[in-house]
Amino acid sequence: MQTRICEVRAAKDPLVIEGLAIPYDTPAEVSGYTEIVRAGALDGVNLDDILLCCNHNMSDVPLARSPKTMTLTVSGAGLEFRANLPDTEQGREVYTAVKRGDLTKMSFAFSVAENGETFENNTRTITKIARIFEISPVNFPAYNDTAVYARNKNIEGESHMQNYNPITGTNFESGADVTDADYKNAFFKSMLGQTLTATETRAYNAAKAEKRADVFNTLTNSAAVVPDATLNEIISKARTMGGLFAEIRLFTIPSNVTVPVGTPTGKALWHIEGAPVDREKADVNPVSFSGYELLKIFSLSVAAKRMSVAAFESYITEELTESLRAAIGDAIVSGTGAGQPTGILTGVTWDATNSIDVSTFSSDNILQLIALLKRGYGNGAKFAMSSHTLYNRVYHTKTATGDYIFTTNNQNDTIIRLFGFPIVVDDFIEDDTILFGNFKYYGVNIPEGIAVEVSRESGFTSGLIDYRAMAVTDGKPLVNEAFVKLTITT
Repeated sequence: MQTRICEVRAAKDPLVIEGLAIPYDTPAEVSGYTEIVRAGALDGVNLDDILLCCNHNMSDVPLARSPKTMTLTVSGAGLEFRANLPDTEQGREVYTAVKRGDLTKMSFAFSVAENGETFENNTRTITKIARIFEISPVNFPAYNDTAVYARNKNIEGESHMQNYNPITGTNFESGADVTDADYKNAFFKSMLGQTLTATETRAYNAAKAEKRADVFNTLTNSAAVVPDATLNEIISKARTMGGLFAEIRLFTIPSNVTVPVGTPTGKALWHIEGAPVDREKADVNPVSFSGYELLKIFSLSVAAKRMSVAAFESYITEELTESLRAAIGDAIVSGTGAGQPTGILTGVTWDATNSIDVSTFSSDNILQLIALLKRGYGNGAKFAMSSHTLYNRVYHTKTATGDYIFTTNNQNDTIIRLFGFPIVVDDFIEDDTILFGNFKYYGVNIPEGIAVEVSRESGFTSGLIDYRAMAVTDGKPLVNEAFVKLTITT
């Protein structure tokens, strides 16, 4: 009997899938930027002990592992694979989904070697991969030139596409399309504990699984990323609430990627026909953003489950907008750089070349401050100060001829300019400190959006649902010479 059972199992057709997991030299859109893996990036990479998962779910038993049950090969096209799936429920489900054309693309988790990438014109070019952790058939791939096929069991020794539809002459489509609106509804309904539709469930699980970079590693598996439309609204509203957050430059590039930031160059020259043109080397400042975790915890009554999606979205948007504006706004000014962004006041080295300390404030001090700013940064420069400094120092100051040093908006009488330059009121700036410069030369990077997780454990005793939001972010002065400072000491 035991021999017969072994014979029956051996006679079963193997569950084999194969395809292209990492394509060379093909662009992909990842989190708002373009990513390209160049040919040769996999040269010398250790291909042993790499997992095959589904939708990057590494908490499940892997479908295969190299080299015993999966073969990986670096070819001219990229990383090709051939895997023997286990005869388990999950293995059969994945094989059937690939065979039917429900799963047709791949994705991969990896780390980049030191100096193995560049970032230019919003394009991340990867020239050297340090390690591959796992590859996965996925619902929503970043790289559309990946592929996964079920091996034809009837043709020994050959690969054969099983997702070809002889009726239409094309490949089967991978299931019903899901939209951004499906994920948006799924996200907020999941946060509320409401039941998702089948389409919403697919959109929600796929979006979570496709979050390839493990940047939110302090959150649980229940965490999900705020939909793009909501995130855009949060950032847009935060930037309209005034202060320096509305003035600085925002990035959505990968953490620890160095980007070049250009500084003002010389003027254009008149050219005489036939005369040689002198080349001017562009002056750039390389900047690399780290990834610091920004957390916010808030609670709602369990009655929130009965809220509409629109009402809950409005609440979450307001809560996260104020949190983001306050935390980043404070860091822009005085962040320490230790576990948080680096602020202008703390990140710039202040000395007599870029700062003035005065005991008695006068209009001449403002003119001296303007004169300190290096040539080229005056175009777009603004003053920034607290409302206390504005109304207790600047508002009452006059020139030697008795004229006020500010100009007002004639329609509503508000102060808008100081010696012709706009004024930004930011109460995160300490009183009796005035900053002047081009604040586009301060950058904030939010590479992965905002993730939110929900916990209902405290509801048993408190009747509350707890939410924890996290953003991975960093900020720092891009060019220190773009800022000057005046401090009133008494």
